Amino acid sequence: MMSMRTMEPIDSTNELGGRRRTAAILMLALCVFIIGTAELLPMGLLLPISGDIGVTIPTAGMLVTGYALGVVFGGPVLSILTGRLPRKALMCSLIVLFMVGGGICAVAPTYAILIIGRIISALAHGVLFGIMVVTAKTIAPPGKEGASIAMVGSGLTIAVILGAPLGAFLGQQFGWRLPFLVVTLLSFAALLGIMKLVPSMPSTESAPIKGQLRTVSRPQFILVLLMTVFGAGGTFVAFTYITPILERITLLSEGAISVVLLIFGIGSMIGNLLGGKWSDRRLLPTLFGGMALLAVSMAFFSITSHNKAAAIVTVFVWGMAAYSIITPLNIRVLQKAGHAQELASTLNISAFNLGNALGAYIGGLVIDSTLGLPAVPWAASLVTVAGIALTAWSVHLDRRVAGCTEIGSAGMGRCEA
Repeated sequence: MMSMRTMEPIDSTNELGGRRRTAAILMLALCVFIIGTAELLPMGLLLPISGDIGVTIPTAGMLVTGYALGVVFGGPVLSILTGRLPRKALMCSLIVLFMVGGGICAVAPTYAILIIGRIISALAHGVLFGIMVVTAKTIAPPGKEGASIAMVGSGLTIAVILGAPLGAFLGQQFGWRLPFLVVTLLSFAALLGIMKLVPSMPSTESAPIKGQLRTVSRPQFILVLLMTVFGAGGTFVAFTYITPILERITLLSEGAISVVLLIFGIGSMIGNLLGGKWSDRRLLPTLFGGMALLAVSMAFFSITSHNKAAAIVTVFVWGMAAYSIITPLNIRVLQKAGHAQELASTLNISAFNLGNALGAYIGGLVIDSTLGLPAVPWAASLVTVAGIALTAWSVHLDRRVAGCTEIGSAGMGRCEA
């Protein structure tokens, strides 16, 4: 039997026509949509799951936390173990693994089996995201890498806007198992699309594992991951609690809150596409500008949340800013990754999930303190300001290293970077 490496020895990305390239990128975006929807599903189904399986709501909430931990810790390990396998074959294998996890969730008779299914899907999640980001960059036309990554990333924003709410609706109407089954069936359709449209690619990780680990453990790379943690974390300090803010401070009805969340999602989609387009032109200004707008918009939300019209406008700008930084952060990570591109991208997905968890935790601490719910947007803004400071430090180190390189090439003596 031929090995996976023998089956896919040729890199056919250069043979892609314009339509095939676009179709492949859209198929990757569909996969991201499916994965993002699956991750968010339990958030809208905690009550029916807890009632049917016979566990408390906080215990059911571990389906979200356990999944996030699976992405944070399992993704990088699996990425290291599979780094030398052909990319397309690995991508298809991971989609199958993701389907297995989803299928287990759909038929799980007990809570223990349900959470096992979630963890299985989570293990595939981190590596799949990493491969898809690098694949989007690889098959993009020259100079359009950021736009290609943003297009694939738009699948996640659509999952937030459409996938998760639709999954919650199906679960409430027809039982919580149906959305997991639908996601599994969609995953199979995506698998067929990936097999047909995405070109064969050999392993991109030619460096030894020790070399890759050395690369991703360098202070400059860790600093870039921390930029992601605090960038994503800042958003989720406030977004995790946006519903109670809109309900208790802005005094919106449940229906109006749904509309505002949709407006946030529309803003996030626009921000994601603009961030990708501008990253191809001026990466660092796009990243700094997006983070600054994010910090300012969340700080303003603590004021505008007392006025319905102003709150809606602020939420739209907030959504734009929050997702405008995703592609620049991805590209920044890949720039620092050397030959560890997919491991680095997987670690960045872990950093996003860690930021989400950290942000929710910080927001909860603020609510439980004497500051209370109105101070949550301010706390979110401060976390993002920390991300801006880390980004400035990263750029400073880049310039310092560049200066040291110039001094060394000119033979002017030793320079410690």
